Amino acid sequence: MTITITDTIDDLDWVVLNDLLTRGFGYERSQEVVQRTFTGSYACCFAWQDGTLVGAARAISDGVACSAIYDVAVDPVLQGQGIGRALMQAILARLPKRSVMLVSTMGNEDFYRKLGFRKMRTAYILMEDFRGWEAGGYLET
Repeated sequence: MTITITDTIDDLDWVVLNDLLTRGFGYERSQEVVQRTFTGSYACCFAWQDGTLVGAARAISDGVACSAIYDVAVDPVLQGQGIGRALMQAILARLPKRSVMLVSTMGNEDFYRKLGFRKMRTAYILMEDFRGWEAGGYLET
């Protein structure tokens, strides 16, 4: 299996990306939200297998000291084959390393630990609607 990593949104099929994210995360966003979040990001990386989009990641950053990685997704059928690691290495190469944060989906914590990330005790989040995160078990009560 040959995987190619790219970092441009030029000619990206937003419907295909939205479908990948939906399958990867188990919840759906609108295509407009997906396009706006990736277009507005500091860095994006995409994994391709034989011309088919199989993975994606994006990050926001001030370009100097602080960054946050979001939406790391790999086609569920292809997980465990190094695609997520390749995406993370590619996106990290484009970010300042002083401070890079991310929120892991449940069950993927060890993947990020193996990449050198450490769990924080004092990370907080403010959201318009906490219900989805509460239902998923992501928030302390």
